[in-house]
This record gives sequence, C-alpha cells and structure tokens, in this order.
Amino acid sequence: WTSRAMASRAKPAGGGEDGADAKDKTTFRMRRLSVTDKGGDGEGGSDQSPASTPQRRARRVSMSPEMGVLKPRALLPFPPEVVGTYSCHGVEPGMRQGETNAKINQDRGCVVFPFGPEMPGCQQALFCVFDGHGACGDKVSHFAMSKMHQRLEEMAGITADDPSAAMKEVFVAVDEELRKDATIDAELSGTTAVVCLCRYYAKTPNTVTLWTANAGDSRAIIGKKDGDKIEASDLTEDQKPDTPAEMRRIKKKGGFVSPPEEEWGGPARGRAA
Repeated sequence: WTSRAMASRAKPAGGGEDGADAKDKTTFRMRRLSVTDKGGDGEGGSDQSPASTPQRRARRVSMSPEMGVLKPRALLPFPPEVVGTYSCHGVEPGMRQGETNAKINQDRGCVVFPFGPEMPGCQQALFCVFDGHGACGDKVSHFAMSKMHQRLEEMAGITADDPSAAMKEVFVAVDEELRKDATIDAELSGTTAVVCLCRYYAKTPNTVTLWTANAGDSRAIIGKKDGDKIEASDLTEDQKPDTPAEMRRIKKKGGFVSPPEEEWGGPARGRAA
C-alpha cells in the first residue's frame, strides 16, 4: 500500500522468483511508494478464526464508526468506556465562497478480540488504523483493514514469544494480494498503517505486552500516568522520506527524494528507481 511521502519499502518475500514476473512485482511496489498492513471487515459482529489455526473460536471485529454514530454494545469487542474508536470525514471547498462539501472518509480502523488461536493462559487483541489517500484511498484502506487480521491469524508466528516477524511478513503478504486485485487501482492511491498487537498473560495480571508495526506517517502513542497527569509517548516512528534514516535507505535502493511542495504545502516524496 502506498502512503504519503513514502518510498517503496517492498523487499522480495522469498527466493525463487525471477524474470518478468518478479520485475513486474518490484516495479508495482516502487510505483506505489510504500508498504503497510491490516484487516477487519464489516461494521462489527462475530466472526470465526481461520480454519488453519489450532482451534476455531468466535471473536468480535469492530470497524471504526463515523463520529457521532453509536454502535450497539453487544457488537463491540470491548465496552466503549474502555476502548473507543472513531473517525471523521474531511471537507473541501465548494463552488461558491464559504461553501464546503463533505469528502469521502478514507480513514479505516478496527479492533479484534479475542485475536488469534487459543493460547492457554493468554489473551490477545489487535488494534489497527489506516489513513487512505488518493482517488481510491478509501478502497485501499478498507482492503487493508479487511485482510490484515485474517492473514495474520493464518501465520504460525503469531503465537511465538516474539510475533514481530509475522507482523512484518503480513504487511508484504497483504500488499501482494492488493497488487493482484484488479478491482482496485492502487497505482496512485494507498494508505498508511499502524497495527498494535496486545498480549495479556494470566500469570502476570499487571502487565500487557505490546508489539507494533507501521508504515507511513500515522503514529501509535501510549499514555502513561504521572500523578494526576497523563504523559504521551510514541510507540512508533513515522516513516517519512525526508528523515535521515529513511532518505539513506531510499537512496541506497537507487531512489530519490523530492523536496516538499512549497506552493501548496505538500509533503516530501520519495521514489524508488
């Protein structure tokens, strides 16, 4: 998936591919600028874990509603007082002075709980946010949201002590699935992605372990209590082409980074050659 101001992060998913097919896959990702991840389909409700997991069980998948929309408590993975998730569409200037028109909401997000196969003494939840952009940004972000949790659950590594490898692999897997989907033109459209896997062990009731994966300039943060205040700390680092590390990576791959658009305030953009 692409993301604002991003260069391609795509790497070969494995050996054995060469020739025109491999070249086509590489160029496609390079054209689209950046890879990301995620899933959840529908407005909410019960679903089943994939058949490939050790044990099937019911779960709740909830898609972020528009601001002001209240969803039935019975459809939510968590009580709304504990976990809240909303998005809001933007506006654009109309034909007349002072007139505005509502834009298509390209934001997507979802919460999945319980997530993954049955693990004795352990529970997992998955939280995801996507910010689409471009003419088909809403389709790309919705595709990512709809596919991510399904594909991630199918990976054996999701039950490992450290599931970070599975989270990286699923970004590329869903990107490849999007590439093959002829119904979505993702050449100049895309999405950012932030995925957070939370794991709770019954033996350590006061501790929750978090793993995050991200692409693009959407960010996950965590609030920490400090007396009567809450301090915010970043969990992820924005992937932007004009940051020193990302710029070095792009140039090492033979790409280039263009400066920000001064006339209309657009971000810096990176391209892989």
